Amino acid sequence: MRITTKGRYAIRAIINMALNAGNKPISIKSISNSEELSPIFLEQIFTKLKKAGIAESVRGASGGFRIARELNEITVLDVLEAVEEGVELAPCTTPEGTCGRSADCAISAFWSDTEEMIRDQLRNQTIQTILDKYMDVE
Repeated sequence: MRITTKGRYAIRAIINMALNAGNKPISIKSISNSEELSPIFLEQIFTKLKKAGIAESVRGASGGFRIARELNEITVLDVLEAVEEGVELAPCTTPEGTCGRSADCAISAFWSDTEEMIRDQLRNQTIQTILDKYMDVE
């Protein structure tokens, strides 16, 4: 499994918002400049984050985006699922089960179990957890 650029940038943007904006709106341009990310790419990400209820837009001169939920309620998995096509480890673990051999393949169950362990880890880590554990925030 590989977390795409979109997923990594989404996490970075949410962390940036949590550190720099509090509950005030922050512009995509501001996040783009401080994180050195493409504003056009961030717009695509924020469209998906808004649709998932993770971010909300605020109109007006001092508008932008802000985090829509409490930081301890937003998991890494929530963010990744909002912007990714999925968090699957192998084709046989997708909801569609695109591998025709998965029913007869012993390794398919292994991939499914491994993927579930990864999903549990991502589900158990919130944005607040990241701030508390990995960032020097007081």
